[in-house]
Amino acid sequence: MRHRREDTLDVIVLARGESLIESLTTLAAQEGITHASFQGIGAVEDVTIGYYELATKEYHFNTYTETFEVASMQGNIALVEGKPFVHVHAVLSRCDETLGCIGGHIKDARVAVTLEIHLRRGVEAITRLPDDTIGLKLITL
Repeated sequence: MRHRREDTLDVIVLARGESLIESLTTLAAQEGITHASFQGIGAVEDVTIGYYELATKEYHFNTYTETFEVASMQGNIALVEGKPFVHVHAVLSRCDETLGCIGGHIKDARVAVTLEIHLRRGVEAITRLPDDTIGLKLITL
C-alpha cells in the first residue's frame, strides 16, 4: 500500500494481492482515523459481496473469484468498540464482453490490478452502536 496525506485528504493506492478491508482497517488504526468517507476505482478479485436481509437480520454473501472493474465504490470508517470499522459498498463490472454488474456490501475483496482510493477524514470521531430493531451497528451522532 502506498499512502499520502494532504490535509484532510488521504490518497491510498493498494497493490495487486492486497486486501481492501484489512488494508484500510490497518491504515485507520495506524493513522488514528476515527471518522472518514472514501471512494475508489480500480479492479478486484476474490470478492465476497452481499446484502442484508432485514426480516431475518442476516447478511447473505456470495464469493466470486473472477476479476471485476470497480465501477463505483463508496465507504466510510467509524469506530466500533473503540476500533476502526470499514464499511464498503460497490458496483462491480465483469471483465468480459457482457460487462455484467453486481453490487452490494463488500465483506472482502483482493486487489486484482490496483485500487485507487481518495479518503476524506472527518474532524470528530463517529461511533457505531447496536440497534436492536435493525440488527446492525448503526452510526450514532
